[in-house]
Amino acid sequence: MYNIKSNLIAVLFFVVGYSTTTFAQAESFEMTLQQAQGYAIQNSYMSITAEKDVQIADRQVLETIGTGLPQVNASANFQKYLQTPLTLIPADVFGGTEGEFSEVFFGTEMQAGANLRIEQLIFSGSYIVGLQASKTFLQISKNDKKKTAIEVKNVITVAYGNAVVALRNVEILKENVESLEQSAFEIGELYKNGFAEEQDKDQIDLTLANVKNAQEQAVRTVVVVNNQLKFVMGMDINSTLTLTDDLKVVTSLSSSQDYLTKEFDVNSHIDYQIINTQEKATSLLLKQQKSTVLPSLSAFYNLSSNAFANEFDFLDNKRFYNGHLVGLNLNIPLFSGFGRMTRIQQAQLNLEKIEVAKRQVEQQLTINAQNSKSQYSFALSQYKTTEGNLNLAQRIYNKTKIKYEEGISTSLELTQANNQLLQSQTSYISAAVQLIQAKSNLDKALNQ
Repeated sequence: MYNIKSNLIAVLFFVVGYSTTTFAQAESFEMTLQQAQGYAIQNSYMSITAEKDVQIADRQVLETIGTGLPQVNASANFQKYLQTPLTLIPADVFGGTEGEFSEVFFGTEMQAGANLRIEQLIFSGSYIVGLQASKTFLQISKNDKKKTAIEVKNVITVAYGNAVVALRNVEILKENVESLEQSAFEIGELYKNGFAEEQDKDQIDLTLANVKNAQEQAVRTVVVVNNQLKFVMGMDINSTLTLTDDLKVVTSLSSSQDYLTKEFDVNSHIDYQIINTQEKATSLLLKQQKSTVLPSLSAFYNLSSNAFANEFDFLDNKRFYNGHLVGLNLNIPLFSGFGRMTRIQQAQLNLEKIEVAKRQVEQQLTINAQNSKSQYSFALSQYKTTEGNLNLAQRIYNKTKIKYEEGISTSLELTQANNQLLQSQTSYISAAVQLIQAKSNLDKALNQ
């Protein structure tokens, strides 16, 4: 029996442990740049917040519509006099002495009732304008969501680009370390046999140590930028993300002259659409202030039912007396101490301000498009130049190394060639980062 129980307990712990491990495992993803952008547009914190704003605006439209629908309210009441009110009436009414008054009590000690009231707005200028304004507010939220999607896409482009740059940097430094280790070994052997000077050996060792430190730092950078990419994507930091596009693919996506010839249309830019919607909203605010001088009209129906008793027996087939009432409410604003006039003037000034801001946005967007094209053109030129220089520096290093192995070149020349290669690789990495950033800025300026 003991063995059976022990086996059952062991199985139980295995199942629980396996289940916990299974559910605790983080997800794994393999994504291209385009897939990462699509994921972020759906799951990033910015995108989720923008979607919530649209939903809130949609509910506010329904709320505004609801104020113009019938408003139904019901109430019930019960009251009991702790002391019945006393009323004085002329005594001669009941045959008493003229000029004197008799004390009488009218009514019952208890009263119960219910009331139903229905109101319907017939006309209100403020309601009509408010309904239009709520729909405009919904459009503003939708525009903000559209702009958020563009910003998220551009942020992911830069973050993904930084990640693949970091990976490529690790690969380059690894190749350098392997090459320098081979050179350090060969020079070390020559030094042991008296065919190389100690200075040559120390120079190679120093260069190798510096490159190894750079490689270790680059490896740590990969983890940092990868986590940053997952964060802006809205992905769990504990998840595993593998980037399937390398630096060459990402830069090729950013290396096209077509972007420079594309015409800029300010009307299609999301920022210009947003300022247009804001202008419409401000115009509606002016219209709303003007509508406050108009009368408003509403209708109502009221049903009341009351019962009276000296004891609490309202549930025993007590008779309730009903009353019905219908009517209209007309509100005509006449004078408000110039308050309405000043509010209208303020709304008019706000509209004029937004018109100025609209012209400013139009000019700023045009300037940004021109500047972004210029910066992108320069970054693209720099990238192509550094790419060519890198290939040239690699060939120079390879030839110098062969000459050194054949005894034609010195260790100093080999070190200089290696340093030149490292500098070219650094310039290439920097130019790739600038190209990706410039392409992202251009996409944003052109509303891509």
